[in-house]
Amino acid sequence: MIPKTKPARGARGFTMVEILVALGILSIVMVGILRFAIQSLNVYFYDSGRLMVNKDIRTFTNELADNSVASNYFRIFPDFQNRTTAVTDGYSGEFLVLIFADTSASTGITTTTRLVGYYRDPVDPNDPTSLGPVRKFDKMIDAADGSSDLTSLLNNAKYAPVSSAHNNPIVIQLAQGLSDGNLFYDFYDRSIMIRGQIVERGNESKSAVNTYNFTVSPRG
Repeated sequence: MIPKTKPARGARGFTMVEILVALGILSIVMVGILRFAIQSLNVYFYDSGRLMVNKDIRTFTNELADNSVASNYFRIFPDFQNRTTAVTDGYSGEFLVLIFADTSASTGITTTTRLVGYYRDPVDPNDPTSLGPVRKFDKMIDAADGSSDLTSLLNNAKYAPVSSAHNNPIVIQLAQGLSDGNLFYDFYDRSIMIRGQIVERGNESKSAVNTYNFTVSPRG
């Protein structure tokens, strides 16, 4: 008869309690790693959003400053749809039009040669103060139509800045006006104050936001 031998002590398997404890510890570690990864991604996307906001501000400021200095005068209207009567000194609106004109040396007649417009397009049509992109249009004016008044040019089929406000190119993805809820402020009929906020979707919990406030003036 062969005698029975005891199994080696080191070959003993894990008990159910030990396995459950190990799984519990592993779960806690995995949750901590996952939470750290999510927080890191949120920080990354938020920082990326801030960089995009600052880039948008620089681009918008430089472009608007260049076009304003090259233009002769400006008009600000309540919004893209209401472009019949411009606001006056001390009031603001959502639609800025820069007018480029040329005066003939022989006749002294001034004619419009180009129109550049910027306006904020609210995301919610029922809430004009809601976030929305800043859009732009740029139209060259035929010599035959240059003597027409601004309202006529803005409503002329050849120069109307696209029938739908949502079809013009986007300059800034999301913006919000600060001056009476509007983006452009008429300062003594000589300068344009742009006061607003640019927003980028930083992450799920927090958007990247920065305020911009600058003034530009046509050459006159």
